[in-house]
Amino acid sequence: MKQRNYSSDDAANAKSSKRPREEEQTDPLYGSKEYWEARYKSHLPDVEISTNNAQNSGKIEVDGVELSKEAISPGHAWYFTYEELRPLILPLILGSEESKAEEVESNCDDNDSWAEEEVCEEDDDEIENDEGEGDGDDNEEEDEAAEEHQEDAEDGAENDEHDNSGIHIAKEIPLPDKPKKVLEVGCGDVALGVDLASDLVKMQGVSAKLLVDEISCIDYSEIVVKTLIDKQSKEHDGLSSTLQASFHSLDARSLPHAPNTFDLVLEKGTLDAMLSDPKEGKKNCIQIVKEMARVTNIGGSILLVSHLNANEPKGMSWLEDVVFSGLKAEFRERQEAIKKKQQAFYTWKIEIHGGEGQLKNDGDGDEVMIYGPAVYIIKKKDVPAAKAQESPLELTLPPVKVEFLTYD
Repeated sequence: MKQRNYSSDDAANAKSSKRPREEEQTDPLYGSKEYWEARYKSHLPDVEISTNNAQNSGKIEVDGVELSKEAISPGHAWYFTYEELRPLILPLILGSEESKAEEVESNCDDNDSWAEEEVCEEDDDEIENDEGEGDGDDNEEEDEAAEEHQEDAEDGAENDEHDNSGIHIAKEIPLPDKPKKVLEVGCGDVALGVDLASDLVKMQGVSAKLLVDEISCIDYSEIVVKTLIDKQSKEHDGLSSTLQASFHSLDARSLPHAPNTFDLVLEKGTLDAMLSDPKEGKKNCIQIVKEMARVTNIGGSILLVSHLNANEPKGMSWLEDVVFSGLKAEFRERQEAIKKKQQAFYTWKIEIHGGEGQLKNDGDGDEVMIYGPAVYIIKKKDVPAAKAQESPLELTLPPVKVEFLTYD
């Protein structure tokens, strides 16, 4: 993922604690459905737009909702484009050698869960038994096998390639046991799901549907959903033989899908927008995280993009108050089902992909650390049945491992 550079304007905005309360109240209420309906309606042709006082305030009105001049320009990609997020999204769908190694390593990570010691002890016993039973001839055979394995790996590497974004992709991508499903929450008018579908088709052609058979993009704006449906219908001329995104007008706080439905859930800026509602914002965000956690399949992931970067205190507070609270709410809901063994047990791992920040002058002679938006990958990890029985179900949330990753 490309590291962004930040300007002195960002530095000035970072001192949000010094902004007058009156100024904060003039910001658009991104958390309201009315705002987004008006914003997307302004993108349609032949829509009546009020320009009263526009020269003085730089604002316009649609259906009584005040919008900035920038807001009426369609096609705004919040934070990152699909191409910038591609190195993080594709491995979550296609898998990678790194992710396989990570799973093996995590099984013996004492910090990962409350019940990992037995697994690691079993592995150690196997190693000791192998060493005790081996002799010189066995060691020679193992050396020869290792050499053959290395030669096979080198031969296999010739069949692999790196694409222009640096992602390691095999020319022959192994198909999953069953096609995966992707959900995008709050897709807006620049849906990641559209570019993802196009990317997979370019890579796999008609067989892309064997990799992913559903990319569902949802938004609670009926206007933007209809716009996306009409646009896709024109571009594909009604054909559906290849993988395409689908669009639905849904409220992310109450998803109609069953638990463990999607292998990847994408969300880019929706939580930030909802959080702008001073009364219901935090509550709504917790509910959205809870719903995303519920519908994510075991072994799947949630990818969030937020301007609240956990590398700074405000972002860490958001992670604890919103994301952790949403995961806790989902955990409480499934506790009874777990006790009755109607629900498999699982826990979470969170990767925080963000920069180290840049020192900038805020214009008042002070230097402040500026962080760009962060990408949070929240993985829903399976817990073996034997280990789940050892878990204390009175916990409000199983241990969550958090890792910070930075980019040069």
